[in-house]
Amino acid sequence: MKKFTKIAILLLMITITFTFVGCNQTDNGKNPGGNTTDNPDAITIKYWHANGAALTTVLEKIKAEFEKKYNGKYVVELTSFGDYNTLRDTITSSIAAGDAPTAAQTYPDHVSLYLSGKALQSLDKYIDDPKYGMTEEEQAQFIEGFWDEGTIYDKEGTRYALPFNKSTELMYYNADLFAKYKWNVPTTWDEVIDIAKRWKQTSEYKRACDTYGENLVYPMGYDSEANLFITFTQQYGASYTAFDENGVGRFNAFGYNAEDTAKSKAAMQWYLNNYKAGYIATTTAFGSNYCSDAFKNGQCIMTIGSSAGASYNDGQQSTTTKFTTGVASVPQYDKNNGQVIQQGTNVSLFDCVNEEEELGGWLWLKHMVSYESVLTWALETSYFPIRKDVLNSEAYQNHVKGITIAGDGSQIVNQTIAAKAKQAGLAQQNWFYTNIAFPSSSRARDEAETIVQRILYGTPAPTIDEVYKAAYNSIMND
Repeated sequence: MKKFTKIAILLLMITITFTFVGCNQTDNGKNPGGNTTDNPDAITIKYWHANGAALTTVLEKIKAEFEKKYNGKYVVELTSFGDYNTLRDTITSSIAAGDAPTAAQTYPDHVSLYLSGKALQSLDKYIDDPKYGMTEEEQAQFIEGFWDEGTIYDKEGTRYALPFNKSTELMYYNADLFAKYKWNVPTTWDEVIDIAKRWKQTSEYKRACDTYGENLVYPMGYDSEANLFITFTQQYGASYTAFDENGVGRFNAFGYNAEDTAKSKAAMQWYLNNYKAGYIATTTAFGSNYCSDAFKNGQCIMTIGSSAGASYNDGQQSTTTKFTTGVASVPQYDKNNGQVIQQGTNVSLFDCVNEEEELGGWLWLKHMVSYESVLTWALETSYFPIRKDVLNSEAYQNHVKGITIAGDGSQIVNQTIAAKAKQAGLAQQNWFYTNIAFPSSSRARDEAETIVQRILYGTPAPTIDEVYKAAYNSIMND
């Protein structure tokens, strides 16, 4: 476990022993400062997030509609901390000080940490409320994988989060090369290797090797080594992590469960074999944090990356030979067990001393995931709509198809790569998976990345068994 997180859990456990952890305890949550409303009795909702300037601008629009909806009864105080680690660390400290925000943007591992401090409010309390809650019909509008992620924190399925900004992984490929050689877009990893073998016989491959060196040219790249480990483990039919019969989180694929560990090792062996053959690699091989530059340079012709980062994989931005980027689903080991990671953050409500503030916080979160807010977010950012009614709306469908209406009523079609990514990303929604979160589960992700790096690039090369054993011991003994 990262040192801060380990200390934070201890601090939070001490805090709940001596202190009632509440949010925004100043002046009963009313007008504690920074409030721009003309209503002196307005209730301030402190919402903390990590969005940058562009996303915050969109969030400001959603906030304005919320405040207008409630006629100034509530004022949302937006505070950005710039990055998710700073957001997490600041919230952890605020919990210990008894001054948590009303609501916040959260990753599952963050939620698990805050739960160790007993600082979050179950959203079931409000969802089931006959006056302020959500009907079953409204709940059914959320895309299942995104909605279900809010209940991964215990065996009972208690809800501690609502979905908000969501993305996934996709395969980007050089569509011009595929068209030139009449290659079919691969849907399985074996088909990826077939394309890799074919590309290595082309003049484009030879030119890339002459330019960059053969050790920096691979047909397929993978951005996130942690995601690689988790996704391949899931695709091979194993559980990465799981709750045991007592509701305790276990590191199944690392060594806790023999069957899951064996399947995970088989997945990593496949990747290692094809890396050695020069068919597939990761960012480490290209010497970068992402494969997008290598992709645009022609050092690889396929890459797995985030849907939210589609513009970085735009072949028209290449400084060498410009090309058209194609977008497709992540290849599968077994299409009958499709597995694609869903990414992005959720929103959570803190357990407030002041009931009016907590109710306001819930209404703010409910507004954030309303049809109108989700449509605004989906049209103005690179993230997916989290609702089916928004996904199927004419406005959103025109957006992802690149359709705009000219002044004379005619249609203009210009589909961007970001729009292609949104379209392809949600086409694989039935394959979305998410992993449970529990105290120290973030440690598993750290070790997942280390496992891939040691197996592929370790010097001297360790055995796969040695790598898994070291990773499991590190998790259990830290």
